[in-house]
Amino acid sequence: MVEEDGEVVHVEEKSPRAVTPRWSLRRELVITARLNADNVWVASLPPVLFTLTAALRFDLDTIDLAVAMVASVLWSMLFIYVFDTANQAGGSEEDHANKPYRPIPSGLVTPAGMWRRNYVGSAIFVGLSATLGLTTFVAALVWIVTVQTTHRFLKPRFYILWKPITTWVGVIAQLGGSWAIAHSLDATAWFWIVALATMFIIPLSIEDVRDMGGDRIIGRVTQPLLFGATAVRTWFVVMMVIWPAVGYLVLFRTSGGSDVAVAIASGLMALLCWPTAVLTAIRNTQARNRLAYKLYSLVHVALTMCAVIVLA
Repeated sequence: MVEEDGEVVHVEEKSPRAVTPRWSLRRELVITARLNADNVWVASLPPVLFTLTAALRFDLDTIDLAVAMVASVLWSMLFIYVFDTANQAGGSEEDHANKPYRPIPSGLVTPAGMWRRNYVGSAIFVGLSATLGLTTFVAALVWIVTVQTTHRFLKPRFYILWKPITTWVGVIAQLGGSWAIAHSLDATAWFWIVALATMFIIPLSIEDVRDMGGDRIIGRVTQPLLFGATAVRTWFVVMMVIWPAVGYLVLFRTSGGSDVAVAIASGLMALLCWPTAVLTAIRNTQARNRLAYKLYSLVHVALTMCAVIVLA
């Protein structure tokens, strides 16, 4: 509205056009760093360690070992990228409450933009997997189907039922695909893959203790909300106390590794699991619950590292 020659003239104001940030590598790296901040170690290290186990167990030469490890690093990073882009594109409402540092709540990207990144990442992931062998290719397809099904069709109110299943399938795809980068799967590989996937999901409900506020908002039914955080924390503490013995009885004792290797693997598990149990038991705070999940992620990485120790 302006005044001309004493008369008030109404001028239609044009709303500013939305500005789409120009693509840049630096911006994508920032988005990816925030995207993967919570899961990068637990998701990227186990497949690399499993590739290394297969490569050493079957005596790959130096060049083949190097090629397999480079491929495994790329494959593992794309594996978690495919998950996190879909997870955060479909779960931004919870992230605003629980994880405001992630790309969508912090304003770096929109849910639609995150889905586009998921599609591009999935295509690259499948393309890379196709060059690494049939088993790795199938593992990639299984993972993409699992991720898309989880974040587009499965309902939050049934989370307590489908979360263990999709995670179990995901770990099997991850470890099976990464082993196959270096060598075909054999009976030993399959036994370890299924055992590790099963062991991973048993104490995993500790992850949801830290996210109870956001889970209530979106109607996600989790074990802490259904049974109480205290019950889940107690279960987790008990599991961490017995985990070294479980690892020894199920995996290490029958691995064919030397007595020294078995002792080292068992000692490594005790060194990580028992302090995790103590730290979780002595204080119940949001910060401590977040720490418990981070430590459990480290326990899972260490358990996968034990494959290198006793199988290679």
